[in-house]
Amino acid sequence: MRIILRRWYVVAACLAVVGWVCGVLVDTGRTYWVQAQVVFVEPGVGSVTSGNDGVTPSLINFAGIVQRKVAHEGNPVELPSTNATLYGSGVRDGYSISLPNTGNQWATSFSKPLLAIQVTGGSQEEVRDTLAEVLAQVKQTALDLQSQTGAAPETYIGVEASPAAPDVLDVGSTPLGMQKGLAAIIGVGTVLSGYVAYGADRIVNKWRRSLAARTTT
Repeated sequence: MRIILRRWYVVAACLAVVGWVCGVLVDTGRTYWVQAQVVFVEPGVGSVTSGNDGVTPSLINFAGIVQRKVAHEGNPVELPSTNATLYGSGVRDGYSISLPNTGNQWATSFSKPLLAIQVTGGSQEEVRDTLAEVLAQVKQTALDLQSQTGAAPETYIGVEASPAAPDVLDVGSTPLGMQKGLAAIIGVGTVLSGYVAYGADRIVNKWRRSLAARTTT
């Protein structure tokens, strides 16, 4: 502690650098987020706004099957609830796919034949590419499952993305990721400033001794 107090200016310089790095961390590391829905529609119906309500349970069941298969083949994030967001859950890079649960804590209820997809990433291009890949996988999985049954193509359940071109939002840095990053930088920076101060003190003392020895001779 005595050395740190004696070389306070070294510690101050190191902490200034730490502060600068923290500022850079706050300004960078952006997180982008997008969400879309995949709506399952009645065979032969080309619009998500029309159709027979009597087939809705079958559509919901099929959507659930597709969701489970896509999730099994990939590595999606499992969100704690339907209303949760990826970035709000601290996920900066990943995707989720779920069958929305419109029920409550006592009973689940799946009332809409759709899958909700969310994607986060470090750039708008990355987010759009990941979303396109997940959408393509959902559509291909739905096609494969139906073709394997031997059903005629005209009887296939339709799959439509909504909206067709979703907006990618800049949601900044996630709170959890920011806190972890700042804590790590501050901790390491504080320890290093102490070592630098100790090293500087040894160098200065060695130089003074050497200068004093030359003076006496």
